[in-house]
Amino acid sequence: MKRNLVIGLAAACLMSGGVMAQDGMYLGQNQNGVAASSNGVAAIPEGVLLVELERWVAKDDSFSVRPAPSWQVHPGRREGVLGFVSFTEFPGSVPLYHCIANDYSDRFTSRQADCEGHIPMASAPITGNVSPTPLPGTVALYRCLRTGLSGGRWGDHFDSTDSNCEGVRSTINEGVMGYIWQ
Repeated sequence: MKRNLVIGLAAACLMSGGVMAQDGMYLGQNQNGVAASSNGVAAIPEGVLLVELERWVAKDDSFSVRPAPSWQVHPGRREGVLGFVSFTEFPGSVPLYHCIANDYSDRFTSRQADCEGHIPMASAPITGNVSPTPLPGTVALYRCLRTGLSGGRWGDHFDSTDSNCEGVRSTINEGVMGYIWQ
């Protein structure tokens, strides 16, 4: 009963334009894009428990995480909300792993459990679960790589719902990570 109530409330919020986000600030899309994606009826599969996918920035490192539990604090400042991922696995879902580069300069999401040869975050190894294919009410989540950083840093990965990586200079779109709800 409680699970159905949570899913029902999340669906109502999604269908009403995503008012569930704490600050209403969606990243990666202009307001028309958010309105267009929110107008579709969200198809929330059985087993989905939606949580915000936030983007944070700490120095030159942008990273995506779900909201921190009360005993934990993310470093840096919160930029806004990219959309919603599922806290729980659901049929056909793929996890987004929370990773950190071997030199600790870059936190990023990956669909690979081994973090592409880097370090899985021990405190929260999975950021959330996403659909590998588009569903009604979802948008693509792209992984972008910003290069040319100062101090010899090789790059900064960040997630975006904009295929153009939000127009950030010296950025490469590394492809679709999955589909998230907006």
